[in-house]
Amino acid sequence: MNHVKGAKSIILVAALMEVTNLCKQLISLAIQRCRLSGDPCRLSVFVRRITISDSLLTQISISDTGAGSCLKEFQDLKLGCNGLSQWDGILSVTTTSLGDFELYHYKVNLKERASNRKTIKLPSSPKKNAIFSGTEVSVTSAEEMEVILEDMTCFLRKMVILKINNIAIELVAESHDGHGLQHENAVLATELTSPNSESSNVLQLASGLEDYVCKHRKLSEKCLSCFSSRDNLKVGNGQACQQKHGNDVFSVEVVILISENELLDSSDPSCLKAFETKTEVLYFRDFSPCSIHQSASKALRSIKWNNYGLTPRSIADEENSLIFEWETLPPYTHIDIALHCYNKQYPLQAIYVKVPPLRQGTQLETKLVKEAISLALDDLKERYTGALLSDHALKIHNHAPDLARSIAGLILSSDDSNFQSECFGLLGMQMDNIEEEAIEKCIKDKIMSAIDMNDRKPPNLRCRAAAPFLFGDDHLQEPEYMDEYDDGEEDGCNLMDF
Repeated sequence: MNHVKGAKSIILVAALMEVTNLCKQLISLAIQRCRLSGDPCRLSVFVRRITISDSLLTQISISDTGAGSCLKEFQDLKLGCNGLSQWDGILSVTTTSLGDFELYHYKVNLKERASNRKTIKLPSSPKKNAIFSGTEVSVTSAEEMEVILEDMTCFLRKMVILKINNIAIELVAESHDGHGLQHENAVLATELTSPNSESSNVLQLASGLEDYVCKHRKLSEKCLSCFSSRDNLKVGNGQACQQKHGNDVFSVEVVILISENELLDSSDPSCLKAFETKTEVLYFRDFSPCSIHQSASKALRSIKWNNYGLTPRSIADEENSLIFEWETLPPYTHIDIALHCYNKQYPLQAIYVKVPPLRQGTQLETKLVKEAISLALDDLKERYTGALLSDHALKIHNHAPDLARSIAGLILSSDDSNFQSECFGLLGMQMDNIEEEAIEKCIKDKIMSAIDMNDRKPPNLRCRAAAPFLFGDDHLQEPEYMDEYDDGEEDGCNLMDF
């Protein structure tokens, strides 16, 4: 009997995954149609309860005001657990383009094999002299509305992080009360984000990730207990790209955010949970959240995190996501990572053409993801003094107090007033009424600052920058260029080059 219950449970979970994964694919296609349009667009997801033949079902409608559908995209949809759900497999499609005078209606049976799948054309309806374009796709399932709504909420909440230009997103749940009256509840709604010439995609991603973190990764208002300001957020980003074929440029953008709150003393469990030691890598592809690709996972696992003072206790795949758990992370500190891979110059005329994955493409993504992550980590070190110090630098830090005490003792015990005067001048201090603790602190701060400066990579990765002086003004010296060059380094490029 238990075996029968277990089998039913597995089938129900698989059936739910079939429906929700299909909806995620449909949302991603809607985003591409909006991008193809080039005009301001709205993406709407409606989840509602309907009754058909005395059966209570859940209907999910996904509509957009982007370019009309070419229909081929629905013929290529993939179902992971085909045949397991109580869903009939029918997809209802309504679409129109700006130049059309009618709304075209179709049905597609996704339970048919993709090679045999046919699009059934239904009678069209007139536009009534209105000029617009868009597509609405509906699917009906016997799965619980609340469960589907929760999964769609999580998916769209992550999509909002991208802050995609010219696209507003809304998620609406429809319900009926005891009197049969219909009620709409806007679960999620974003305003239209207009393009900003000074705000690149990676800066939009950084801003979206900050909002996501300040809301404790939920659909709530910013948590003022933890984030009364954004001063306790440290953000770094990295970009890497490479031209593949013609004008097609594959780009990778990474944002790493460290949130800290040393004074956190909240009774709210969500606040405490927001600073746990686990990090979920948010992976986006072509402006849509998706399961992390093996090539990106390989790149993340190959990073030498200890060079940045981070030690992963474990790296695990959980529900198509990559989860890091960190060791020796300071209390009330959390790390968030967002990674976006996309074609910078998208081939719009071939937006729905499926290109088979190539080994070369996998290797390219691994290389670019690794490069972008390293650049984001280095950016954090450059922006914030003392951030992400390597294990080696942290060990040297431990010797700074004793070294500072010894140097201060030498200065104060000297009988040479000229020597003392010169030392105090280098420290930026006056000789009158100087306490030993103040001298020690000044020397220790300069030693640690020099350690922090030398723990960073030089701006030019192929040259060795001279170490800054412990005291006085740091002045630049001619770099010694490295004799060895990293193979393939020339292929990388910065997005600003295009």
